[in-house]
Amino acid sequence: MNVADERWALDHRPSLFDHASRLHERTPDQPLPDGGCPYPDEIADHDRRDDTVSPAENRAALLSTLEAFFTTPDRSVQALHDRISALRMPVWMIRPKVLGDMPWLHQDLTRQAGLWLARHATDRLPAMVGLCLLAGRARPEDIPLVRTLGLLRCFGSTAVNVLEQVPGAADALIWLAERSTGRPRSQAVSAMCRLGDPTTFPWLLRRATDDRGMVGSYARQVAETVSLADTLESGDLDGEITVHAGKLLQALLSSRDYSVQLHEYADACRAIAGFAVQAETAEPALDLLAAVITLAEDLRTGHAACLPWAPGERAATLERLKRLVASPRWTQCLAEARCSPDQMTRWRASWATRAIRDVPPDPVRPGDGELNQLAIHIIVPDPILDEQVETRLLVDGHPVVAEAFRKGGPFGPEYLLGALEATDKSREVRLAEAYCTEGCCGALYVTIIRDGNTVTWRDWRDSMGGTRLAPFHFQAEQYDETVAQAVHDHGWEWTARSLARKLHRLLRDEPDLLATWQCELGGVFARTGEQDTIRMTFWYPHYPTGLDDDDPWLQFEWIIPVEDMDLDAQVIRLADHLRRTDPKTHADLIGGSQEFADHFGFPWPY
Repeated sequence: MNVADERWALDHRPSLFDHASRLHERTPDQPLPDGGCPYPDEIADHDRRDDTVSPAENRAALLSTLEAFFTTPDRSVQALHDRISALRMPVWMIRPKVLGDMPWLHQDLTRQAGLWLARHATDRLPAMVGLCLLAGRARPEDIPLVRTLGLLRCFGSTAVNVLEQVPGAADALIWLAERSTGRPRSQAVSAMCRLGDPTTFPWLLRRATDDRGMVGSYARQVAETVSLADTLESGDLDGEITVHAGKLLQALLSSRDYSVQLHEYADACRAIAGFAVQAETAEPALDLLAAVITLAEDLRTGHAACLPWAPGERAATLERLKRLVASPRWTQCLAEARCSPDQMTRWRASWATRAIRDVPPDPVRPGDGELNQLAIHIIVPDPILDEQVETRLLVDGHPVVAEAFRKGGPFGPEYLLGALEATDKSREVRLAEAYCTEGCCGALYVTIIRDGNTVTWRDWRDSMGGTRLAPFHFQAEQYDETVAQAVHDHGWEWTARSLARKLHRLLRDEPDLLATWQCELGGVFARTGEQDTIRMTFWYPHYPTGLDDDDPWLQFEWIIPVEDMDLDAQVIRLADHLRRTDPKTHADLIGGSQEFADHFGFPWPY
């Protein structure tokens, strides 16, 4: 690199590396606020978008630019930077594999160019190219540069890719994971697991998950890498490891992946049983209580109940966890959590208190004769995980949805309970959908029909194939009573969920509230991880009939705060507001297209 290249770096806006370094100085032990946004090149990046250029054309343009640089004797990295910056392609499209093993990528020159771009680039495109050029070529002395640039959210995953291939970079992966969130953090954890360096095991045992948990496949990698079951069976552990083990097991139960990973973890039974033993002597903490509640419920009604337990072991482990949930040892912990200045901590304390208070009875066992017995449990997850409320169906005490379908959880009660109604006309009911969508990985269906005094569930099917469950037969009166009781039981709800239910019912009963403004209701819902607001979605001017619907349409979302007042009174106030005010004037536009937004005169937000 020549002197002009170095001079150029001083005469322009701050480099991405300098931007990351300055922010890191302010929060040296934490992730950068908002992942480092806004970036110095924010305006340039917005102007660069061009949806008319295909990924193949973008890749060809980038490779042509790089080949010209590496095959020209009179080369300037400044000119390379400028040419890459001028490309009209999104940053996410650039990955190490895009560059491949091109014959003109000479090892030393490629590393030098990569270092310069990573250190001096003022635009995300050339900075990303610099990191990609370092993949497989970076040396230990390059680690500080790579890990600092990786603090910026847009570069985190690529920085992990580079660091994983540098000898002795395990400590750097820990350093970056500690200062990252979301996908970059999870990928740093995954990289540590692939390396299998024992020096990372103490950290993985205590810190692999963050406050929001992690995807199940990453949690399984951690559990297998550190031999979690062996660790939990090894005797007295410090409380930090026990609490973190509970978080890993919660993640293995999650349906926020393409498959519930608990079934893929060979030592799942041993790990759950070992955790139950260790939790009895660990210092009370809200995270520990959350894991105990979640695992106890799953042993009753979820995937943990479907594991290949040794005879009597599941019942013994469940009994141990039930005693622990009911123990008075949590009283002080919950009292402190309810008074916490942190809103999420208070929400979790309320959730745990309800869970302790409303412990369901043991699952109903098989009845007399050939008839089965149905039980319905509404399961509210730990708010910090922000997962869906589930309607778990137990037949003779066994969770049939978990048994038949591992790609997503059962639907919530608002959708599923009404669909369970049995009539003399057979109806196919969708019980659960894959986390990604049915079109990707399938859904679980059963056909329900009433024949005299008997209700039958038959013809089970996964829309992607593979489900084999025998028919179930229920005494009709008991079946109706069980479903009706679940429909009318709202004791599991929190305040926002109750408000959402009441407002949805009003809008359903009075469609003119939205029809006056040429709008059609989508739904009203309350997220488990957002308990001070509800969200109402609606379509304008109509719900689209399909992806190929040529008639213009838009989707809006109105975020409504939960007020400290009687819920019925707030519903009346919201209805009065809708009679006077077009909701499109204050709701957020979240769906449709820029073309449709232009057609109706709305600014497109994306």
